[in-house]
Amino acid sequence: MVSQTCNNCGADVAADEQFCTNCGSFIDPMAPRRPAVSGEIISVRSDGNYEEFSLDAEPPVQPDESQEEHEHVAPPAHTGSEINCPSCGAGNPPGNRHCQECGARLNQDPLPTAPRPAVQATAGVRAALAISGLLFVVIVIALLFNVFGGGTSASDTTLGGTTTTEAVITTPEVIDILDQQCDPDGLGSFTCINLTSGSDAEYQVNWEDVQAEEGNIVIKLFFRQPMIVTRIDWGNIEDPTRYRRNYRARGLTIDAQGSLTEVPHELDDTPGTQTINYAAVNANWIEITIQSAYQAEVVDDNIFRELAISEITVWGRPSNPASDSTSDNTTATTDG
Repeated sequence: MVSQTCNNCGADVAADEQFCTNCGSFIDPMAPRRPAVSGEIISVRSDGNYEEFSLDAEPPVQPDESQEEHEHVAPPAHTGSEINCPSCGAGNPPGNRHCQECGARLNQDPLPTAPRPAVQATAGVRAALAISGLLFVVIVIALLFNVFGGGTSASDTTLGGTTTTEAVITTPEVIDILDQQCDPDGLGSFTCINLTSGSDAEYQVNWEDVQAEEGNIVIKLFFRQPMIVTRIDWGNIEDPTRYRRNYRARGLTIDAQGSLTEVPHELDDTPGTQTINYAAVNANWIEITIQSAYQAEVVDDNIFRELAISEITVWGRPSNPASDSTSDNTTATTDG
């Protein structure tokens, strides 16, 4: 039987096999063969076919060239059930460990599975875990120290002095007037200061002279600190008879420091006090301009040429209220 020798393991392989049936190595027909010992049968390549001859015998006679086809050496018969190659599907004898057609391994045991790599945390997660663990240890040590430290049944632990600053929220109240200016200043003792003095004295101006000069009455009130103005109380003469005999302020404009525009307002023609809704923020002063007046009337055959105002009161609160700072030292008692 024509055979060839595997250069890898030395097994005898049929001449028409391309792969060793023992180790699966590829058998190159052109590669030099392992030297044969006396009496061995080796194969050589001749005219594309394999011939069988012995080194110590005469070479076999070439077949007749007129023969249409050379007979191929039949593959060895296999006994038992054949093993189909999982790669190419070729049938192989049961004893083959590798396919004689393609050299693939016939018995494919499951490959070992590598263990799944452990999930690795990132550097940031590891740092966070380390810090959390350190804080936990510090807290536990502090608690143990407070409980068992000192060797007494009860220990007074000062948690520390705390200073609390709370802004004082004040409700609107009468604003203290630092100074007042009026143009005109007033007649005799009926001057501008009477507007904020809190007395029964009045501020009076000859309104007919002001009209003749086509002017206005300007009253400016100054505060001691920046204020949030919320309202103005305007005080006319309370006695009805005297009230009607004088000119009474009617049309006003109100301005304040930091305001974008003047606010117009018309007073009611009534004696006593009436409220003007006005708001200003962070103002050091307000300015009231009287532009028109109600006409003086004849009462009991008397009429006056003056415009009279009893008092002006401004309400509000400081823009930057003072803060109360309190210091509190807290002492905790821990039972040990």
